[in-house]
Amino acid sequence: MNNPSTNLDVLRSLAVSFVVLSHLLLDKSLVRPGGYDTQTLGTLGVLIFFVHTCLVLMLSLQRQRDTDRQGATTLSFLVARAFRIYPLAIVVIVLLSSIERMHSGAGPTLFTFLSNILLIQNLTGSPSITPVLWSLPFEFQMYFFLPLLYIWARPGGIYSSSRIAVLWCIAVAVVIIFWRLGLDYTLIKFFPCFLPGVLAYCQRDLPRTWSPAVLLAYVGAMAILYPSLVGRGVNATFLSWLICLGLGLLIPRCREIQSGLVATVSSVIARYSYGIYLVHDPIRHFSFHYLKGISAPASWLVFIFAVCSLSYIAYHFIEKPGIDLGRAVVKRFRIYRLQAGQNS
Repeated sequence: MNNPSTNLDVLRSLAVSFVVLSHLLLDKSLVRPGGYDTQTLGTLGVLIFFVHTCLVLMLSLQRQRDTDRQGATTLSFLVARAFRIYPLAIVVIVLLSSIERMHSGAGPTLFTFLSNILLIQNLTGSPSITPVLWSLPFEFQMYFFLPLLYIWARPGGIYSSSRIAVLWCIAVAVVIIFWRLGLDYTLIKFFPCFLPGVLAYCQRDLPRTWSPAVLLAYVGAMAILYPSLVGRGVNATFLSWLICLGLGLLIPRCREIQSGLVATVSSVIARYSYGIYLVHDPIRHFSFHYLKGISAPASWLVFIFAVCSLSYIAYHFIEKPGIDLGRAVVKRFRIYRLQAGQNS
């Protein structure tokens, strides 16, 4: 599987687009979607992120192993991911909490604030300061398992695929058992959504004989079917497992999109997607509610301009420096390990 991959950039772009669109559709002052469960469209975007992230990080672990003679360690992997995720999330949380306190005189409690800063709301039961933060704790907690899953899947081929497939079945069975026993399965219900990304990694060397249109058609069909079925009462959690499994099986089988325009546009959106994900909902509220006295076209211009400019600033002044700092810390850690090994 090539890296960078246009297909993966397109998936990431579609994922963040679904999240943004779902929040715009949920805003009754903007659009009335009828019986379509618009919140589930945003959930679909998050599910795509889960599969995409697991696959990309498995490839990253492989690169670390290929370039580091001592092999990648869980600690260096987690440090790099923490510097990737936390800086921008912390800035957004601090800014939104400060704005809320200045505007209304009341902000989140210290417990809620610290739970969000640490991205452990799913463990503490605290509300997310901005709705999109709900997914980040699940994602970061999954990082603790990825190095072990990488070791489990590293040989590649049909045997590693079979092992991950069995693990996926076990994860599904465990969640269902928890559900049937009336136990809280919140912390484990997304595990079957992450594993298909590992499965895609195991199958990365398969012949890519299918048209990329198959992958795009699948995502498009899920964007219609998933919210529609959930709106008709079908269990969203069970559906999410099947959707992610189908995506994980399709990714390594589809050829890369060859359009230069698609590659360029999707690369740009994917690069700024984390910033878009975090800033778009507060900007939506500001543009369409706080500035409700201005015309609709003006509100849309404010929304588009603010999301684009803030995500650009967030990437180049917070996100990218955080990534670079994380790499520097990991590099220093590797040098230290090497020197310690030579002195022992």
